[in-house]
Amino acid sequence: MGLSLNRRRFAKTAAAAAAFAPALHLTAGQLASNRLRLGLIGCGGRGRQLLEIMRGYDDVDFAAISDVIEPRMDQAARMLAEGPRPQKPELVVEYERMLERKDIDAVLIAATQHWHGLPMILAAQAGKHVFVEKPLSHTIVEGRAMIEAVKKYRILAMMGTQQHGYPHFLKALEIVRSGQLGKIALVECWNFGGVGRRVGRNPDGDPPPGYHWDRWLGPAPWVPFNQSRLNNAWWFDYSGGMLTNWAIHYIDIVLAAMNVDSPLSVTCVGGKLVVDDLADTPDTIEASWEFPGFLLQYCFRGFNNFRTVQSRTNNHGICFHGTKATLVLDRNGYELYADRDATQPVEQEDNSRRYRDGKPGNEVDGPWQRLFVDMVKQGGPSPLDLEHSHRATVCCHLGNIAYLTKRRIGWDGQNEKIRDDAEASALLARPRRKGYELPSA
Repeated sequence: MGLSLNRRRFAKTAAAAAAFAPALHLTAGQLASNRLRLGLIGCGGRGRQLLEIMRGYDDVDFAAISDVIEPRMDQAARMLAEGPRPQKPELVVEYERMLERKDIDAVLIAATQHWHGLPMILAAQAGKHVFVEKPLSHTIVEGRAMIEAVKKYRILAMMGTQQHGYPHFLKALEIVRSGQLGKIALVECWNFGGVGRRVGRNPDGDPPPGYHWDRWLGPAPWVPFNQSRLNNAWWFDYSGGMLTNWAIHYIDIVLAAMNVDSPLSVTCVGGKLVVDDLADTPDTIEASWEFPGFLLQYCFRGFNNFRTVQSRTNNHGICFHGTKATLVLDRNGYELYADRDATQPVEQEDNSRRYRDGKPGNEVDGPWQRLFVDMVKQGGPSPLDLEHSHRATVCCHLGNIAYLTKRRIGWDGQNEKIRDDAEASALLARPRRKGYELPSA
């Protein structure tokens, strides 16, 4: 199949995805043609994966790309110049310039996590539709501001939790929601694997030519250039560690499957217990979210490759424990075990060989990005309500707040407030450097 989309499978996936999300019909400027013209913000590894996926669609063109590290932007430009349909986009360090262009319909935001909020809000103000990589935001306050901007300026927006749109995940959602598992009191999620030195211990120094360091830091505190910081997923100033980098995928699925929005309380313990590097996020986590009627747990072990469920080939997954049956789910498929005999699955699906197929990105990329393209071209509906994506991201942020304060966090989801804890409440937002403040409503 390569990069061409199997239309029959896409139609089935889109219909199933829409069944699990409220329709979001928003009005916005009509496309200048039947082609979608995109701008890319962030040309790092994930940005180039999105570029490779999107340029495989004959009705998509890249009008501009942006990155504050010019060698990355140049690499992305070379990618677009190659292949059967060469493209020559405008290259801009300051993404705001692409938002001024009337011929750009939508932007893809694949910058570092602390650079999701401001570009998305400004894109909404400019009338551009947005595909933003997970997690939605860097803080809970920022995420709410992003949601309100989408509503106010009536754009279409999606978060890049691509596994949500794949058929076996949608089938798993059906199984959980059907009641086939009985009463589900516990859902477990995990990431295991040796991550080694992570960011290492590089010395501070001068940024290389073409590295706009002050701009890369953006709203984050100013520090001298250090190559280690470019591996940004392990720093609280630029991300949320494994909770926002990986657990967000699981929580997105769990909230949809269990039909819940917000936890009642959150705890998270762990630390840098093995890895010796400059970054400050933990290599070991045990997090728990208390929801009405069930408990969600997440475990991250960043120094060991032992699999929790030996029958699954991935070192990550979700396990729904019910009174009648248990469902084990990951990106390679699922297994359903009856409680009366948990030694052999009564139902399973193995997609481990199906998703690699020479595609760019990871094993579940492709159709989710195509859903965004068709959503914008058709004016909706969205396959996943952005409010749901925000709620999933909030769970991750609350886990990090519980970790940093070392105590249980009580959460008022309706008002998005932490109960009776001023120190923890201060972490709902982060100080932003002058010139990088979020715009007022």
